[in-house]
Amino acid sequence: MENPKYTACLEITSDYAKFAVGNVLHNQPVILYYAKKPLKGGLVRGEIDNPKLIQDIIKGFLQIEDESLGLKINGTSVSIVVPPLGFQVYGYRTVTNVIASTSLIDKIDIANVMSLVKKEPIPFGNVIVDIVPDAFILSNGKGYANPPLGEKSDSLAVQAKVHTLPEKLLYDYRSTVEGAGFRVKRACVATYCASQLIASDKTMPETYVYVDIGAHITTVSFIGKTSPFGSVFFAQGGDDLTAAIAEAFGVSLEDAALLKEKYGYDPRISKYQMPLIKSKDDDGKPTVYYQNNLNAVIENFFDTYDSYLNNGVTTLLSQKMVGDFSKTPLVFGGGGSLLYGLTSLLVSSVGKRPYYLYAPKVIGARDPGAINLLGLICAEGSYRGTLEDNYHGVSTLSRDRQ
Repeated sequence: MENPKYTACLEITSDYAKFAVGNVLHNQPVILYYAKKPLKGGLVRGEIDNPKLIQDIIKGFLQIEDESLGLKINGTSVSIVVPPLGFQVYGYRTVTNVIASTSLIDKIDIANVMSLVKKEPIPFGNVIVDIVPDAFILSNGKGYANPPLGEKSDSLAVQAKVHTLPEKLLYDYRSTVEGAGFRVKRACVATYCASQLIASDKTMPETYVYVDIGAHITTVSFIGKTSPFGSVFFAQGGDDLTAAIAEAFGVSLEDAALLKEKYGYDPRISKYQMPLIKSKDDDGKPTVYYQNNLNAVIENFFDTYDSYLNNGVTTLLSQKMVGDFSKTPLVFGGGGSLLYGLTSLLVSSVGKRPYYLYAPKVIGARDPGAINLLGLICAEGSYRGTLEDNYHGVSTLSRDRQ
């Protein structure tokens, strides 16, 4: 049966294709279904490289049956998360006259004012991904966070943030998903999605730098009053650390990932050191590696990583803020943030800043890798008018209890 309250969301990353179905209850995301499928070789540094491979993987999300839950989900309409590579945010204010002779604001007035924003010129060859209104303003100066339907005014203005990305990046993601049989009803930048989930947690700051540590890309974004203002990125992430461990110890990537996830960085001194793994050295002789050996590889990797991150944070904040920003909090997310001992390795970039290792508190999706999907559900669950205003609140999902 039709259930317009639920939203289907899809994210494609270097490691996984992730799919979630959920809604918003009391301003919190609720997950009906969450799954991820391994995906290797479909992307290169965040850009689509093998669309056919990706399509073969994500087709499995078109129809979902879970006998243990007595759950069946059918649907082709999906919202997608797009990585913030080349992400730029612009602020615009436009105004339109209210059409009705009664001066009562209707849906067509919302659509008209949003279409004017859509026509604004976008610099640097980017294209619009989404339009997020900050306020709708009546002719008397009164502002509303949500569309003021039924209010009386001669004109309607909107103050909005326009999210943009390089045209090819957006086209590649949309066309890949559509080629698998989905209809893309909305695309959202990952940074915006994350900011919306974090905003739903009242224990988190409203203004901060968000550091998303992905498989091969780390994105650094400035979030001001729960809204993104811009991002920079550099090409290093959790899988690059895994590769460094594998090379140093002469083991498989799978074994290196296990060492990283199970032991992480632990500089505590102990009289007894437990062997972590047996392998062979460069001369082919059997050797045993311990925690101090793993620490040395991780430290070497983060010497460079910390420098990149510090440069990204400094560059971003110098562009977006005036005055002393040395105490702006850092919020870490993404799968790479799970590394044990992470913040002790980031001496330059963290410094004396407050920091948070953020993990979702949503039942069924407490993985930091689910942050963007959960944030997209939050964005979908709060009607504020968007680029594709006519689709909001409409779903082709069906959910049958068996």
